[in-house]
Amino acid sequence: MKNLKNNLNKKLTDQINNSIQTMIAGLAHEIRNPLNSIKGASEYLNKKYSNLDDVKEFTDIIINEIERLDKYLNEFLSFSRGVKLKLKKVNLENFLSGIIMTIKHSIPVDVGIFVEKNLPDIYIDPEQMRQVIVNLLSNAKDAIINIKNPEIKIIARKIKNKVHISIIDNGHGIKSDDINSIFVPFWTTKENGLGLGLAICKSIIEKHKGNISVRSKLNKGSEFIISLPLIEQRK
Repeated sequence: MKNLKNNLNKKLTDQINNSIQTMIAGLAHEIRNPLNSIKGASEYLNKKYSNLDDVKEFTDIIINEIERLDKYLNEFLSFSRGVKLKLKKVNLENFLSGIIMTIKHSIPVDVGIFVEKNLPDIYIDPEQMRQVIVNLLSNAKDAIINIKNPEIKIIARKIKNKVHISIIDNGHGIKSDDINSIFVPFWTTKENGLGLGLAICKSIIEKHKGNISVRSKLNKGSEFIISLPLIEQRK
């Protein structure tokens, strides 16, 4: 009887989740279409009247705000759809270096990458894991604002049968009262944040059969640690 009740509850929960996912996906699609039209019109006006400072100032604002809304829509979609992984064998040093190469213009400091010698390859979904790393680096960038001698670094090493990837900054840190909440969906301390970034990261990493943890001290910095199974553990 108890198993039947649990199965019925699970089935009902799955149906509700599927309905919510369908609703969010449809809503995001309907919002994105007019946003794209507004952005296209703004870019046209921005280009045509680039010599008029007032016009350019306001069209720049419109374009920037649309890009911000589009980012939020992407976060909603990522969260609602869940994660379907396409695993590939990846050399971690090349993978991390490639990410830094593509985003270094948006990070105010040089990000140090330290990969343990002869670190085994791992199976990951490169696109999904890239989203995780970029999100954590973006948070680190925000954490080092107005910090003297700011630093961000990535350390990858093997510990027992796992590969650990640490994203470390010497920024403002996280309040001890907030540590247990940072991975909760829609919880955020950022004025313009949705609170989905770390929740999505956690979901992606858990789909990889890994986990994420954090160590942080206020005004000392933070270390986010991703733990992933080695190839032999995935076979």
